[in-house]
Amino acid sequence: RALEKKLKAREALIRNVQAQVRQSESEIARLQGDIAEKDREIDQMMQEYAEMLRQAQQRGSTEQALRFILGAENLSMAIKRMNYLRQYTEFRKEKVEEIRAYQEAQAQRVAAVEVERNRQKELLGQELRQKQLLAEERAQQAKALNALKKKEGQIATGIKKKKQELAKLEKQIAAIIKEELRKQREASAGKTGAKDVGGGYSLTPEAAALAKDFAANRGKLPWPVERGVITQSFGDNEVPGAAGVTIKNPGVDIGTPAKSTARAVFQGEVASVVPVPGAGKVILIRHGNYFTVYSNLAEVFVAKGSKVDTKETLGRVMEDPETGAATLHFELWMNTQNQDPRPWLN
Repeated sequence: RALEKKLKAREALIRNVQAQVRQSESEIARLQGDIAEKDREIDQMMQEYAEMLRQAQQRGSTEQALRFILGAENLSMAIKRMNYLRQYTEFRKEKVEEIRAYQEAQAQRVAAVEVERNRQKELLGQELRQKQLLAEERAQQAKALNALKKKEGQIATGIKKKKQELAKLEKQIAAIIKEELRKQREASAGKTGAKDVGGGYSLTPEAAALAKDFAANRGKLPWPVERGVITQSFGDNEVPGAAGVTIKNPGVDIGTPAKSTARAVFQGEVASVVPVPGAGKVILIRHGNYFTVYSNLAEVFVAKGSKVDTKETLGRVMEDPETGAATLHFELWMNTQNQDPRPWLN
């Protein structure tokens, strides 16, 4: 958008320069017309002056001028002839000065045309430079648009891949949880104190007590990493660089320092350890009919069936090979429904 604004400003500048060039051309044409008119006037003045000189030559020398005065019939006529000759001489001088002034003014007009021509050359040079800059900026714009399209394509591919990975992970986790709940239902069948937890599932008294303790610690569970910050919340998250596009997160993503380890948020039993493409290794811990999920692990330190305590180390968080950032994906489920983990954490 900023580049497009810059291009429009450049185009406006070129139009302004072009208008100045047209104005300069008009001024040159006006000056040339003025010069031509004044040239005709000077030619006319020169012809008139030449005629005066011919007449003066016909009258002859100073001696002839005296004869002309003395040949008058009376004194009054002689004085009139003297005044005539004096005025005629002054007129000739004025004519010479007038011609000289016209010629000087004409020289100034010619100089003005030259100045305007130089100005026009400069304006044309400016127009050429602005057009070159405009062409470069258009090329830059095209390059930026191509890069943007490429980036959008990469983002779209990344979003699609991320959604596929999350869907696959959620499907696997849901299948494991269903299987675990089925096993607990079978284990609790016919037992005194078995508790119905809805959805056709039931727990043994021991599992029910563990679930009760887990539920009682809502808002007090420790974080699954020692140090971290939530980088993606539960539910819909906007994708950076893709306005209006969201990814539904079934848990929370927690950014943590490199080489960090994941830890159990509550005591329980490791129900499953599975590798998931795009999510590293995944650990699922059972807490009665509650389950916590720790994914994006580079390596794990526990095995299926292991009993774990609160804050026990489970594995090392995987790092992004490009950025070096470590991110743990953490989920919390009750029966077969995933929950927002944030309200559960201390």
